[in-house]
Amino acid sequence: MTVVEPILVAGAWRPAAARRTYRAIAPATGMPFEVEWPVSGWSDVDAALDAATGAARDLARLPGAAIAAFLERYAARIEARAADLVALAHAETGLAVKPRLADVEMPRTLDQLRQAAAAAREGTWRMAMIDHAKNIRSAAHGLGPVVVFPPANFPFAYGAVTGGDFAAAIAAGNPVLAKAHEGHPSVSRLAATEALTALEETGLPAATVQLLHGLDPADGERLVADPRVGATGFTGSQHAGEKLFRAASAAGRVIWVEMGSVNPVVLLPGAVAERVETIADELTASVTGSAGQFCTKPGVVFLMGDDAGRAFTAAVAERFAAIGSQVLLGPAGCDRLVAAIGGLEVAGARRLAGTVSASGPASHVPVLLEVSGRDLLSRPEAFLVEAFGNSTLLVVCDSLNQLMQAVACVHGSLGASLYAAKDGRDDAAFSVVVPLLVERAGRIVENRMPTGLGVVPSMQHGGPWPSAGPPFFSAVGFPWTILRFARRVCYDGWTESRLPELVRDGVPPGCPWRYVDHAWTRG
Repeated sequence: MTVVEPILVAGAWRPAAARRTYRAIAPATGMPFEVEWPVSGWSDVDAALDAATGAARDLARLPGAAIAAFLERYAARIEARAADLVALAHAETGLAVKPRLADVEMPRTLDQLRQAAAAAREGTWRMAMIDHAKNIRSAAHGLGPVVVFPPANFPFAYGAVTGGDFAAAIAAGNPVLAKAHEGHPSVSRLAATEALTALEETGLPAATVQLLHGLDPADGERLVADPRVGATGFTGSQHAGEKLFRAASAAGRVIWVEMGSVNPVVLLPGAVAERVETIADELTASVTGSAGQFCTKPGVVFLMGDDAGRAFTAAVAERFAAIGSQVLLGPAGCDRLVAAIGGLEVAGARRLAGTVSASGPASHVPVLLEVSGRDLLSRPEAFLVEAFGNSTLLVVCDSLNQLMQAVACVHGSLGASLYAAKDGRDDAAFSVVVPLLVERAGRIVENRMPTGLGVVPSMQHGGPWPSAGPPFFSAVGFPWTILRFARRVCYDGWTESRLPELVRDGVPPGCPWRYVDHAWTRG
């Protein structure tokens, strides 16, 4: 008899009102796991939203220290189950246990949860402001229930109940209704179990964390538009993200989306001449690390077609060819990558590496493509597309002017890299290219590839459409990232005793910075 996993609603694991079920796929073999997961009908969503609405009201009355206590306890429980979570994530995604999952992503996830706790306790994200002359005060507050749609490629750091969207939403005092990713549902199931126990241990409302394993696309669009939803956080494909964005925006609901990104890399001629082999190593590692399944993977590389440029192209092609077949997250993602590369080749890109066959149903060899700057300028929309996985496109230009014209065709990206010679010979070119990149990316990296970002307050992980939206905000960096799921409330003419403690005249717990009478002050 087949057992269908339960959903978590209103503090209890219960059977779903399932429309159908699905099984996760083992990337290494292409075979489905035995466990079945329900795709919930609207009645499950409706019940979860009602429970989240009540939890939001309760959370709004709690101090930041109570929210922080839950996040810290939850982080401790996740850390205690790290080995189990890593094993599940490895089985369902094919990502390497070491260093990727155990040594990189799990520590980052724990750090994010603890940063969120510190931000909740300290309260600076609330940007409290006081004007005594007019008796007007304001501070940021949570928006209410937040829906989280996670991606396939980060089962922990962007997970439905472990990732940055989850942590930021909770830190703002919002309950989270999480929709697990079908590529790693067991990870979300175990993490949600630990979250529920942490809620019980710290006394937060039971519906602060709820989990559904699957939704039909139409119900997903209905969900993000529901008036009970305060905000939505989505990370994933541009196709799905744009649908959810349109549905939420049409209903006047807040939504944060992080979607496709080509992350342009510009190699100025002096840099290439100065260190051909080093940059070839860096590009290869950036495109093929974790089989290129990063939202910051460089998808298009601009360089000059001089002698150094030709030597660089040959060096990268040789490195790509030596790597061999790599396991992707699943057959569906592999199919999308193959289709994207095929579209680039139909448009006129030439394959320089990646001609051998893959070794499995979800495997793909690194592919290096090349196109001239002239051809790209004739059809930029055909070449500047995301091929998510271990592939990149070299754009070989005849002149700096052509390179600048080509870069100007790039649409919004999360990150961009600009390589310049260390001896200063590229400085003039750097100064004219960098404004183009600033217009097109949220994060500009000098002399390093865009993959790998620091999870620190100053990080910007968002960019112009269609990489993310709204572009003012960031998916990474506490306390700034919390503001995606918050709104400002003004208290005009209130009696002191009725005000929230944060905007009273006394020094509130934690003594966060506040803007008092036109000057920032601590406490």
